[in-house]
Amino acid sequence: MSFTTVRKALIPAAGLGTRVRGIAGDLPKELLTVAAKPLIVHAIEGLAASGVRQIGVIISPAKESIRQFLLGNPPEFLAPLLDAHLRVLFKACEFSFFVQPEPTGLADGVSLCREFVGDEPFALIMPDNILLDGLPVITQLIPFFASDARDILGAIYLKAEEASRFGNVGMLEAEIIPGESSRFRKVSDFSGKKGDPLRVPPGEKLLKNFGGSIFLPHFFDFIEQSRPNAKGELDDVPVIQAILREEGLKVVVLEGNGFDVGNPAGYWAANLYIESKQPERPSW
Repeated sequence: MSFTTVRKALIPAAGLGTRVRGIAGDLPKELLTVAAKPLIVHAIEGLAASGVRQIGVIISPAKESIRQFLLGNPPEFLAPLLDAHLRVLFKACEFSFFVQPEPTGLADGVSLCREFVGDEPFALIMPDNILLDGLPVITQLIPFFASDARDILGAIYLKAEEASRFGNVGMLEAEIIPGESSRFRKVSDFSGKKGDPLRVPPGEKLLKNFGGSIFLPHFFDFIEQSRPNAKGELDDVPVIQAILREEGLKVVVLEGNGFDVGNPAGYWAANLYIESKQPERPSW
């Protein structure tokens, strides 16, 4: 089957958000604001700008406020965030919601969406990964997918001073493809989760999976293939590693500044960065 476009996307929003609970409190992580917009709004705006408006949102039973917000009927404490612009944006999108009863891993949550995706490619967007000063992640991936319709990851380069803002998972080794853009590469390794903090040697930079991906529908087959070996949560890492081994995997080096706002250091770094870009106010 040939694929020429991406019409559907999934946004996982069922996680516990333990890393930023001190900032979010009882608010779902995905409704924390960066640049005065909830994280999930950044994700939806990027998808809509990329022409992707059929969006599946995976939530937990404790995150019904996300559904209410996106459907235009927010609880009172969220009402100030839902301005006229967002109402227009949300009405232009077609949302489907999938409830993951327990925090059993990202891939397990994605597995609930098989019927929604059907036999089409789909975008998978991480709402706690914010890309600033660049085109939306999926906008950057789609041209490469159109030329080579296979599973494609987005990635950014990290320097030593940025490492503490990111989790230690999804580090990539990738080879430049002769005749292709230097941004479009063949993945040779995708690292699993590690318990120790991410470190980048001074003066070096490492390529890290970031922001979003485009996957073919066989992603769901690889989920089920990985399920028997899952211990506790069924995460996306073993699924992506299986795709890499059996089908091959490409990556696009994204243009822009990436922030993992799912941890406190990344959240405050993103907000400080945005503040630094604002025009200076007169001192009088």
